[in-house]
Amino acid sequence: MSKVQPVFPTPVYDNKIRGSVFDKVQEEIGDSLSKVDFRFNDSFGDTHFLSDPTFQENYIEKHSLDSLSSVIKQNVENYMINIGNTTEIKYRIASSWIALFKPGHYGHLHDHGITDISGVYYYKTNGKDGNIFFESPNNNLVSSIPFNHLSHSVTYDPQEGVLLLFPGWLKHGINKNKTDETRISLSFNIYFDK
Repeated sequence: MSKVQPVFPTPVYDNKIRGSVFDKVQEEIGDSLSKVDFRFNDSFGDTHFLSDPTFQENYIEKHSLDSLSSVIKQNVENYMINIGNTTEIKYRIASSWIALFKPGHYGHLHDHGITDISGVYYYKTNGKDGNIFFESPNNNLVSSIPFNHLSHSVTYDPQEGVLLLFPGWLKHGINKNKTDETRISLSFNIYFDK
C-alpha cells in the first residue's frame, strides 16, 4: 500500500491553561505589569513595545512568576514526550520578556537563533489583534511546482491562556494588530544543558 509520510515535521506545541492555574498565572503577570517601563527596540523601530528591548532579562525570574514557571516546566515535559524525547534533560529559561502590541503594531519575521525552545504565553488578547505566523523551514519547497503549495506560512490565533512552544530556529512573526485594543504576551527562550 502506498502512503506519504511527513519525514521532517516541525513540532509546534500548544496548550490552553485553564481553571485555578490560569487564574494564578494571570494574576502574577497582571501584578507585575505595573513595574514595567515598556520601550521600543531601536533596531525594530516602533513595531511593538517590549519590557526588555535587549532580550537579556529574565522577566519570569525577575518578577517571581512561579505559577507560570511551573506551567512552562510541565508543558516542556509534555512537548518532549510528544516528540518522542523521553530522556530527562535539564534546561533553563535563559531570557523572557513581555511584548505589548497596540493598534497598528506588528512583529517582523525573525527567529531566536540557537535557542533550543522558544515559547509565548498569551496574557491579554481579543483573538483578532495579531496572529502569530510560522514560515516553512524548508525553503526549497517554494521553488518546486508540485510542492509550492506546501511552502506557505501557518498561523495561530492568539487566545488568552494559550502557551505555544516551538524550535527557536523556526522563523515567525506577528500580523498587524488591526483592532482598537492592546495585546499582551510573554515570550521566553529555553536552553538545554549540552
